[in-house]
Amino acid sequence: MARGSKLSKRLRELDSKPTSGGTPMPGQRKEDDKPIDGVVFAMMNLIILAGLVIGAVIFGTRSIESGLEERISTTLKNNGVTEVEVRATARDVLVVGEVPSEELIDSVIDYVANVPGVLTYEANLRVRVEVDPGEIEIESDPINLAWTATGAVVTGNVSSQDYLDAFLLSLEDTFGSVDATALTIKEGINDENDWFSAFVMLTESMRERTEVGTIFVSPDDNLIQVAAEFETRSQRADARQDAQDIVAATTFEFTSALTYEDAPPPPREEQVIELQTSIDELIEGKVVEFETNSDVITPTGTALLEEILVALRQFPDVSIEIAGHTDDQGGDELNLDLSRRRADAVLAYLVNAGESPDRFVVVGYGETRPIADNATADGRARNRRIEFKALLEA
Repeated sequence: MARGSKLSKRLRELDSKPTSGGTPMPGQRKEDDKPIDGVVFAMMNLIILAGLVIGAVIFGTRSIESGLEERISTTLKNNGVTEVEVRATARDVLVVGEVPSEELIDSVIDYVANVPGVLTYEANLRVRVEVDPGEIEIESDPINLAWTATGAVVTGNVSSQDYLDAFLLSLEDTFGSVDATALTIKEGINDENDWFSAFVMLTESMRERTEVGTIFVSPDDNLIQVAAEFETRSQRADARQDAQDIVAATTFEFTSALTYEDAPPPPREEQVIELQTSIDELIEGKVVEFETNSDVITPTGTALLEEILVALRQFPDVSIEIAGHTDDQGGDELNLDLSRRRADAVLAYLVNAGESPDRFVVVGYGETRPIADNATADGRARNRRIEFKALLEA
């Protein structure tokens, strides 16, 4: 009895002591194992539910937008509008891209407005500019030919293998040794049909006249330039005249960089401008008149040339180009010949009046450079003319 009382007492003492850690007694719960608060649990459920709802809304909205974009795109394609992009934000629509014409922009707006489900719409469209590949001009490197007594070097671009072969054959015949490693084919550039023959004739003519020189051809600028130095002014004048005549058969402009030994410095630019102004004022509204279909100058024409002589003598160091022109009546070759003969007649008159022939360059352009409409009598009369051009070279 006493033993049982002591045991019961001991059990009560153990049960009344606070636990400080370790393994709990069977049936005893840790203090940390508290049940989840009901408010926290409810908030967690609401967050999860909100995420599901937002995801469903986003997915559903994007699905609506995709469907709307597809319907609009199909409508536009059925009406021939293909190079546009449709962007939908909810039920608001933006169309961007290119259309073939200004009129189609309004049509696109109408097409979009009539698609079911569209709330607002905007079109950011531009008219597509159609470019014909055949109208695209490809730039080429100019032809530059330089020669000495021992051979020639040529650089630049040609349009085809045929023209490359033609260049090499012609240059080798003229100069013997030719370095053409920098003469290359460039596809798409204009062919050389308009000026190749003139180039060949220039190389042959200049090579006969001088052992050192250059010929520069720029098809993009419609320009041919010849450069060389001669012993006398007369030799320079002959070479320049020959080159001028050769280039006149093309549509290219000719510029001379030909000089001669001990040549005086070129005239000042202001002298050239002043002389050109004087000549232009003298011949304004007038022409050097010739007898019909002839190179014989009429008394009216000689009277005008006498006035021009006065201006020329004020600037004796300025060189002059005398250019003959015709209307388009008659054949091309006849007009070219007539224009040159008339320019020669003017030169002869000026030389007989005391001017040096070396001062002048004479060229006939025929009907190739009209300044008025050949369809009218007045236009044809204006095109039958002699022009005087003051030159910067000595």
